[in-house]
Amino acid sequence: MKNRLIHPFLLAMLGIGMFILGATSLVLVNFTEILHIFILILFVSQLILGFVNKQTWLFYIGVIVIPLELVFLFHYHYILLCVNAFASIIMGFLLIVFSFTDVWKARTQKSQQTKRGKILTIGAKSLGAIVGVFIIGFVGFIMFLAVRPMVGIQLFFEHKNSYQPEQKSTATVLKDGTLYINDIQYGAQYPNSFLDIYVSNHDLSTLRPTYIFIHGGGFVTGDKVEEDKPGRSEIDYYTSFTNAGYNVVSINYAFAPEYPYPTPLYQVSEAIAFLKAHANEYGLDMEKVILGGSSAGGHIIGQFVMIQTDEDYAQEMKIPSVMAEESIKGVIFNSALFEPTKFAQSKDSWLKDYLWSVYGRAYWGNDYETNQYAKQADLVKNVTNNYPPVFISDGNTASFYKQANAFDKRLDQLGIIHQFNYYGKEEAALPHGYEVTFDSNYAKKNMKKMLRFVGEQFE
Repeated sequence: MKNRLIHPFLLAMLGIGMFILGATSLVLVNFTEILHIFILILFVSQLILGFVNKQTWLFYIGVIVIPLELVFLFHYHYILLCVNAFASIIMGFLLIVFSFTDVWKARTQKSQQTKRGKILTIGAKSLGAIVGVFIIGFVGFIMFLAVRPMVGIQLFFEHKNSYQPEQKSTATVLKDGTLYINDIQYGAQYPNSFLDIYVSNHDLSTLRPTYIFIHGGGFVTGDKVEEDKPGRSEIDYYTSFTNAGYNVVSINYAFAPEYPYPTPLYQVSEAIAFLKAHANEYGLDMEKVILGGSSAGGHIIGQFVMIQTDEDYAQEMKIPSVMAEESIKGVIFNSALFEPTKFAQSKDSWLKDYLWSVYGRAYWGNDYETNQYAKQADLVKNVTNNYPPVFISDGNTASFYKQANAFDKRLDQLGIIHQFNYYGKEEAALPHGYEVTFDSNYAKKNMKKMLRFVGEQFE
């Protein structure tokens, strides 16, 4: 009996390994290559096992999958990753089923089953079938999400593209005296084309230097009022600027994957054109503007500024400049994405990195790690010495601080005026986007430094 169980045992071990490695390779995005090296080893083992035991189906599946794994390891492509991962998951499941079937047959042949034993056998087979259907359904869902991120985004995130405003546009004076005008429509071509304006001291008659902000949300979710709910008693992000004497504009934009790259850049151009046309109506000095954004919004505004300050880049993007270079006094990046091909490489949180990989595929396409659009959108590689002064801040946990550091070094090389405010983990654990939540004293300290930077640029 011992010798007879060697083969099923090996099948089970191979199956469990293939199933687990295949599934995790779709989720642990920073360990994909390592996991697929082990998957390759398991398929080679399967091929050898099939050859030695004259199991031709095992042998030929190995012959098919092994070359695909080698191609993937030498030339990364997301679709090939999915194909190989799915092959590993399905093959692993089949090997587990066949190994347990062999063991069960061996046991039942050795001893004649009683009536009770037969009932248990039927029960075990039924339970196995139910579990098998559940596993197949679950794995199928994972496979579907891998190639259709939209489904996961709609299920798990507040994701809305609408041509209707969330509320009727009204003007409200907040407790600190800021005039808040919500949901002003700036365009009609794309959904979510609405913006909010915060007017310092509810004074529309004075043209004030203006901070224009783009919210984050991984290009697939978010809202212009998430970081600042009117009426809150605590100091918030937007009113910190209005209390310092500046006006603020916060812009919404359409979400991927229905509206992928570079749709938000078109919308920011539309919004700026609208603001310039209505500057006197809202007290906006569009000759003195600071542009900023958080997370994905930081990337959008950073790329938008490259279009305004680099004629060659604007031509490459096929998006005309809508702002005079001298009117952009500075750019603020709060926990911004700088290198899209490294979107999911924080390596601080496997779940965060997985979600960011989903966002990247929704916005730039399934192969965002290698495609030309994500490379085109790389701020570190494409920034030039025409860029305006910059303020950078970032959290130190599950965020883009490594990319922020790379951008900081690149600005050093180009001789661009800039500041990089970063608090290490030895001081406090600061999450992605901590700057706009005001949940910690570090957010308030960062705001003071931002306002100092803004004041220097508007002098």
